[in-house]
Amino acid sequence: MSPEIPALWPRFVQRIDEIDDALEPRVSYGVMWPGETMDVLHYMAAISVSKSGRIPPGMRPLTLAAGQYASFRYPLSGLGQGFGEIFNRLMPASAFVQTKAPFFERYDEAFDPGNPQSLVEICLPVAPRG
Repeated sequence: MSPEIPALWPRFVQRIDEIDDALEPRVSYGVMWPGETMDVLHYMAAISVSKSGRIPPGMRPLTLAAGQYASFRYPLSGLGQGFGEIFNRLMPASAFVQTKAPFFERYDEAFDPGNPQSLVEICLPVAPRG
């Protein structure tokens, strides 16, 4: 995990109130998509909004397509292990394949970044295998 990801969150949280039309108060997202090479993973701290409005300086919008998602929950302290389990065991054994779209971590209202046992939802866009 890049040290840039944990460093991003405090800066983002300080600026959440600058974003208009928040859809889910106290819910945030870590959105990921692969880069140009296998060594690159793009990551964005985000919240959901009810409509596209004014974009604060230094931020940009990203629209995720509606669709079918596989959902998994892991404690914050086990995210690395959780991603390994999802990609190496659970998804290959399932009736679904991950589609080429961003996937995300969802941090709900109960999430506490100071509690390593706080649960994080991991959502992958999927389609039926075959």
